[in-house]
Amino acid sequence: MESYRELFISETEEYIKQLNKHLLNLETNYLDTRSILEVFRIFHTVKGMSQTMGYGSIGKICHRVEELLDEAKERGEINPTVVNFLFRVADYLAKSVYAIRHKKRLPASRKIISVIRKMEEGRDVEFKREKRVREEISEIRVKMRKLDKLFNLTNELMVARSRFLRLSRQIGDTALVSSTETASRLISGLHDEVMRLRMLPLSTVFDFFPRWFRDEAKRQRKQVDLEIVGAEIEVDRSIIDVLREPLLHLIRNALDHGIKQESDRGKKEKSKVTLKAEREKERIKISVCDNGAGIDIERVRRIAIERNIMTETAIQHLTHEELLRLLTDPHFSTKENVSAISGRGIGLDIVNSTAVKLGGKLEIATEVDKGSCFILDLPVSLAVVRAMIFTVDSQRFAIPLNYVQETFYTKESMFKTVYHRELFPLRDEILPLVKLGDRLGCVRKEGRKSIIVVQYEGKRRGFVIDDILDEEEIVIKKLDNLVSEPIYSGCSVYADGLPILIIDPRGFE
Repeated sequence: MESYRELFISETEEYIKQLNKHLLNLETNYLDTRSILEVFRIFHTVKGMSQTMGYGSIGKICHRVEELLDEAKERGEINPTVVNFLFRVADYLAKSVYAIRHKKRLPASRKIISVIRKMEEGRDVEFKREKRVREEISEIRVKMRKLDKLFNLTNELMVARSRFLRLSRQIGDTALVSSTETASRLISGLHDEVMRLRMLPLSTVFDFFPRWFRDEAKRQRKQVDLEIVGAEIEVDRSIIDVLREPLLHLIRNALDHGIKQESDRGKKEKSKVTLKAEREKERIKISVCDNGAGIDIERVRRIAIERNIMTETAIQHLTHEELLRLLTDPHFSTKENVSAISGRGIGLDIVNSTAVKLGGKLEIATEVDKGSCFILDLPVSLAVVRAMIFTVDSQRFAIPLNYVQETFYTKESMFKTVYHRELFPLRDEILPLVKLGDRLGCVRKEGRKSIIVVQYEGKRRGFVIDDILDEEEIVIKKLDNLVSEPIYSGCSVYADGLPILIIDPRGFE
């Protein structure tokens, strides 16, 4: 509720500024139709906001002012006395906002209502000069273009910071190292603050769906509820900007094809679609789940064969999860085919490609007659991540620390091979190994090996590398589409100015 209160204060302050501007115009030109309409619109908007927040007295005054302005709207001319009075109403709104900000009682509205009543009856009114509230500049509006430019500059400062730290330590001058470390902390602090400016709550996107869902459900004559969880979680604006369309695809599919008519369901529980967000360290999972019909895997299998997406022989070897991944193939996005599999092909190729571009992925889970769940696994920010820097065949790579569980040294003679898979006995578990040198096409280096134990999606793997160099914050830059690979989530610039590729462990499955 606190976040909505702050939003109400910010929005109302902006409307009061606009109101005073239009009233000043009307004071010199009573025939300014545009300003008359804008004044009416402002009071109408503030009325709706106030009623939603429970500020009844503000809403009542705005409603009475709307009625007072009806004649001016029709005639295209406003009475000078009304303009003079509306300045007083603007002052009342300013006092009310001041009271809300400082959690005080709202100013009495009786005098304002009394004056409106007299004006409606055509009686003369007298306005006493009242002390105005001293305006506080609590917020300023900044164009996103300027914020993006500031954000890019601080990213470059982060790269320069790493280089300065490296050079100062190489030179070894104590005073220089101390000054550089101080500057480094200041740059990091500046970058953190700019990052916070870019963070927006998911409600920025989620708030669109309840009304749309309600109208669409009524159109389809379905009794179904939409539940939203985690809308207060904040993520980077660059992710917010592209979330609406993928989520709309998923919610529409859940409503259109996951939820059947109530008469066809034969279930006691009410139909429901849940839009949920959960934060896990530096990643966020946004799921759209329904308790509807689910997906018939056998139908998916048949359609994949009919559409020549896979051969009958090849599809027999696919796991349940791999069969569901076929739904992201664009050939499933036709009306005829998707109807046969609960409509899950509609837009899933778009949703999946959007998730990949954001450094994430789409996960699908389903059970016939129990429902389906589509999960977007995304990073909270696309800008900076703390990472472990390591080498394979003298080439440097980075892996985000949120994947890293532990590291240790060992000899290759300790590796065990079972069914062509290399394993390592780590305490009370058998750890599957991934030799990054082989997977990345690097030359194998003999001798002692370092193991980075990573965990993702409930799996643990040991990444076999040559040496661990450092841990530091790196600025993530997008890879060109020509070199895009699922094993890489992006690239960065190391402290010496040379580029490094960022490893995505999920791409090695």
